[in-house]
Amino acid sequence: MADFSSINRPNFLNPDGSMSVKEYKRKELALEETCKQFEGQIFGKLWKDMLKSARTIGGDEKKREYGPLEDTVVEMVSEHLSRTQGIGVWKVLYDNLHKQLPQPVETEMP
Repeated sequence: MADFSSINRPNFLNPDGSMSVKEYKRKELALEETCKQFEGQIFGKLWKDMLKSARTIGGDEKKREYGPLEDTVVEMVSEHLSRTQGIGVWKVLYDNLHKQLPQPVETEMP
């Protein structure tokens, strides 16, 4: 198994292992965006596979004059759906990963 301990990662945590409220909010938003992007990718892949299966059954798999355009449209629609309403996978993923964030600590302003 690979050892990734030597990778230099930015440390946003305070010396006690906590993070500021500002950094916590930033990480929450980044996590939400990443989960939505992941859902869009999964949804797009699923949709492309379903279209490919439908074309294979119909016998038109080799006749894809606008194939790249169709794939682009599927990716764009999938991304839009996940950003607006989604199918709910992002929320389940977000809720599970959100528990892993360290709790924020109020820092006193001088």
